[in-house]
Amino acid sequence: MKAFFQNYLDFFITFCSGFVVLSQYYLENIEGLTPCNLCLIQSYAARTVFVIFLIKSLMPILKTYFDFLGILALTIGLSAGSRQIYLQNLPKDQLPDGLCDMPFDVIFNIYPFFEGIQKIFIGSSKCAEEVWTFLSLNIAEWSTIYFASMILLILLRYLLIFTNMTK
Repeated sequence: MKAFFQNYLDFFITFCSGFVVLSQYYLENIEGLTPCNLCLIQSYAARTVFVIFLIKSLMPILKTYFDFLGILALTIGLSAGSRQIYLQNLPKDQLPDGLCDMPFDVIFNIYPFFEGIQKIFIGSSKCAEEVWTFLSLNIAEWSTIYFASMILLILLRYLLIFTNMTK
């Protein structure tokens, strides 16, 4: 187990991220699903994690900084996925009247960056739609499981590193 966390975790995270990115590509381009803005944030976060850990696997310089950037991207994706699950569990009459229907790039042309992010995270009825399920979990739930499990694996690696340093 220790060897896995020391030697193969970066490859495992890269593989899982690549699988998620390919799954997103399949759902969008083959199945024809149109992602909402919260889905796009999750997609960009997964792509970022893939690139970060691919570079880290190929060039193991500054490993801790790459892990920090990876955890940051994973946290952003986890936040978007959690918010989408929250919106999906709200009653239809309590859904916020957000800008989720407005195209992603238009939001950032109208609003400053952080205000645009805030508007996206408010969400709308489009973000609350559940259009695809696998094993009775929807896309947002699978996405949240992916982001949370990758964060836990990275934190578990550092827990093992710190416990071995004290021995």
